Amino acid sequence: MRRPLALTLSLAALVAGSAACGGTASSGKDTSYADESPKKILADAKASMSSLESVHLSGTGLDDGAEMTIDMTVSTAGDCTGTIGTPDGEMTLLVVGGKAWFKADRAFWKANAGSDADAVLAMVGKKWVVGGDDLGDLTGLCDWDELSDEFLELLVPSTIEGLTIKKSKDQVDGQPVIKLEDRSSEQGTIYVRAEEPHYVVKVSNTGKDAADVVFSAFDEPTEIVAPKPRQQIDFDNME
Repeated sequence: MRRPLALTLSLAALVAGSAACGGTASSGKDTSYADESPKKILADAKASMSSLESVHLSGTGLDDGAEMTIDMTVSTAGDCTGTIGTPDGEMTLLVVGGKAWFKADRAFWKANAGSDADAVLAMVGKKWVVGGDDLGDLTGLCDWDELSDEFLELLVPSTIEGLTIKKSKDQVDGQPVIKLEDRSSEQGTIYVRAEEPHYVVKVSNTGKDAADVVFSAFDEPTEIVAPKPRQQIDFDNME
C-alpha cells in the first residue's frame, strides 16, 4: 500500500498562513474585552490554548489544491480519535498509549490497495487495522503538544506587526467572540472567545491555502480506549 501519510492532512496545513487570522459570523454581544488591543487578545489566546489537555477540532482545507477534512479529538497524552478525509477516501484514526489503529472506507482501500481492495475489505470487515510504521507521522496529529506548536506561533503578538488588522465583535456557534482579521494578502481570521478562558474557537484563511478550522470541547472529559484484541487485525503478523 502507498504511504497513508501522503493521503492525509496536518493541522498545520490547514492553519498555516492564518497569521493574524474569513468565515461567516453574526453580529455579537457587547463586551468590554473588545476594547483590548489585538496583541493583548492574541497573548491571552495563546495562554489559554497552551493550557489545554484536550480539544476537539474539525475543519476543511486545501493541501496542494486537494481538499482535506479533519474531525478529531486530540490530547496532550497523545491519545486521539476521529476522522481524516482526502480525495482518496476517509480514514478513522485511533491512537491510545502510543499504539495506532485505523479503519478506512472503500475509496481509501481502492486508492491504496488497487486491485486487492475488495479482498482487503473482506478480510478487514469492521475490525481495526493495527497501524505500522507508515502511521508513525500520522500519530503526530493526535498529540496536542506537538500539533499545537506551529499553531501557537500564530498567536504570538509580534506576528501581527506590520499587518493591517481589523478587530470586531462577532459570534461563532452562539458564543461572543473577538474577530481579528488580517487585511493583508493572507486574508486570515482568528476568532477568540470574548469570555474567559479566551480560547481560539475558529481560524479561517481565504488566501491561497484556504482553510476553516473550528475548535471546541475544550478540556471536556474524553474516554479514548483501545480496541479489544478480537476487534483488531494486524497485517504485519499474518502468515
